[in-house]
Amino acid sequence: MSDLIRNSVQTMSGYIPGEQSNEEGIVKLNTNENPYLPSANVQDILSMIDVTTLSRYPDPVCMELRKVIAELHECEVENIFVGNGSDEVLALCIRALVQREGSVGYFDPSYSL
Repeated sequence: MSDLIRNSVQTMSGYIPGEQSNEEGIVKLNTNENPYLPSANVQDILSMIDVTTLSRYPDPVCMELRKVIAELHECEVENIFVGNGSDEVLALCIRALVQREGSVGYFDPSYSL
């Protein structure tokens, strides 16, 4: 599979997200976390979820989700890739697999009446 990945991508260093501390009382201002809870006016509306998590970014590598999917499909977590919908996943695949001067073939779906 690695021979399919563009040369420029193979030589890149991977993005390493900043530390996501689970320690109580830690506020990371460099990740735009908010140390304050939402307004009391909206807390009733949000009572269905844990509102204390709204001031934090989610896990940038989606580890909990990837673990569940890996267990479901009996594979390693490293074999699971998640993204923000199929458009992003496809765009990232094209960026990783198609050389800069390369091309991608696709077809328009046909419709029958």
